[in-house]
Amino acid sequence: MPHHARRLGLSLITLPTVIIYSWIAATHAEATPPVVNEMELPVPSGCIGPMATICNGTVVDTGGGCDAAPGINSCLNAADTVLALPPGVYLIRSTIQIQYDGITLSTQNLSEDTTTCMKDPTSKPCAVLRAADDFAEKALLLIGNKSRPVNRITPVNRITVDHIALDGALEARSRNEAITDACGSKGYGRNVIEVGGANNTMRYSASVNALCGTAIGWAVAKTGIGSVITKNYIAHNGFGFPERTVWSDGLTIGKVSGATITDNLFQDSTDVDVVIGGATNSTFSGNLIRHLSRHSFAGFMLTNWSLRTSPGTAQWADFRGFDISNNTFNCNSRVEICVQIGVFPWFFPPTDWARWRTMGGTFRNNRIYTHLQGINFGGGGTLRFPFVMYGNSIFSAATTADIGVSDRKSRRVGRMNVFRPGAENFIEVRNGQERDLDMADEWHSLF
Repeated sequence: MPHHARRLGLSLITLPTVIIYSWIAATHAEATPPVVNEMELPVPSGCIGPMATICNGTVVDTGGGCDAAPGINSCLNAADTVLALPPGVYLIRSTIQIQYDGITLSTQNLSEDTTTCMKDPTSKPCAVLRAADDFAEKALLLIGNKSRPVNRITPVNRITVDHIALDGALEARSRNEAITDACGSKGYGRNVIEVGGANNTMRYSASVNALCGTAIGWAVAKTGIGSVITKNYIAHNGFGFPERTVWSDGLTIGKVSGATITDNLFQDSTDVDVVIGGATNSTFSGNLIRHLSRHSFAGFMLTNWSLRTSPGTAQWADFRGFDISNNTFNCNSRVEICVQIGVFPWFFPPTDWARWRTMGGTFRNNRIYTHLQGINFGGGGTLRFPFVMYGNSIFSAATTADIGVSDRKSRRVGRMNVFRPGAENFIEVRNGQERDLDMADEWHSLF
């Protein structure tokens, strides 16, 4: 059963984009490996090539034939390192770890390119980090230092992942029961885990075929300050209900502040394409969420991660100053709730439920296309900090549909459902948006 609050295995801050880009250009100019005769360097055992030198004395297989992780990790062993990998496929058997500040991981000769890895035929070839069929660690890429202090992962800062593709080898790994058993609450199956930190960026990259959990888990331990997630392709993650119960979000965010999440394509992830537990003074704009083949429970969701804790520590999830604008949500008939504000369809605590809501957030000038439920509110907004929405176009083509898992049944669907407005939900609608409020049904603990 999908359980977002449970699924983050770690416990649960933006410089403008132009500043981050100029900083990279000024201090992280793409390094060119020294000219070395690769025949004179040791080749890892069992590799048949093609081979490439990626930093001084380190040769790895760029054809996906043997494990490239030890070589890549050996090149990422100091702060302010720039590692530009040649395009190719890098087989990964152990987690790639970015444990120092100021590291850039990229593909050679693409620092000025504006195409996104894997997105379409015009995309330039990127370095692809592909999970081995028996890869059984928590993530392909870990952005955080797990060596200080011992047994804890601490944030690192000023990290850039640029034109890198991560492939979780979903089809092959899903056939291994020992690997799928480690999904869910054990926290395995992710492509990327970023634990938090300041001014970390992921751009023009791809995260596809994640086994379970999420394709990108961002700011999952500490608040991410100044995060930039832009022009990425996040697609085909998990298999989805009802075909198989190996589900994966596309982008899962713990809490961020001053974040910029723009111009990404989220496609066919199978739990929630984008789920965020807190975002203050941040922007989510110009993104496309679409479903062409796989089923998902929600396309976009604002949640409350404090449900993972005891009732005594419950708190409202903070979205004050979060602008969600000019996005397209093309959910078709494959996403049960296209936009979900609040966590109550997943859980509804019988006591103290008023403490588990979200607060703040503005939803404006977005386009929603669905055959099922357009927007559902279940614990969205507070009396002092309501959820504000206006200027959105909502198209819903159905009147009833099967919705839910734990309480799956045929339900009435429409453009906008707000149950118990002024009590469970506090929504401020403007400029005629109230005409889309066509439902007031109770949807609790469906998933």
